[in-house]
Amino acid sequence: MPERTPSQTIGPFFHEALRWRDGGRVAFGEPGRRIVIAGRMLDGAGEPVSDAMIETFQRSPGGAAPAPARDGNPSGFARLETGHDGGFRIETLMPGGERPCLDVAIFARGLLKPLRTRVYLADEDEVRRDPALQSIASSPRVATLVARKAGEGEYRWDVRLQGEGETVFFA
Repeated sequence: MPERTPSQTIGPFFHEALRWRDGGRVAFGEPGRRIVIAGRMLDGAGEPVSDAMIETFQRSPGGAAPAPARDGNPSGFARLETGHDGGFRIETLMPGGERPCLDVAIFARGLLKPLRTRVYLADEDEVRRDPALQSIASSPRVATLVARKAGEGEYRWDVRLQGEGETVFFA
């Protein structure tokens, strides 16, 4: 009987088949306030993760699930790779709702399944009232889910995959 080979991670192969044209630009069929979310993906040692892929989904500016796309990338979704410095940039419209946020999936080397998290574009005190965060509402780690204003229509959100300052990930 042949020996089993070891399991493999998903590897940093995103550039081979999963790249979207303009993947960091979120499309919508309705108007809204333009925003940019920029940041860096960091490992447990604080070093940049240069070969990760980020997927985001968000509500439309009106707060509804986005309408189907007629052409190009799906409405409300982004799919982008991190740069050599771990950097990423998402150009989108401010999502509607009481606590505007983007749901995020992170794919990276060494992960068999994506990490799931969320980035909020609201005040931290308001974010703590989100029913989805009830179990950690009083934790200082909630701050890892909140993008900080970096200018007019610009937000900064860094992701730490593990270690001190690790971003909160959902099961």
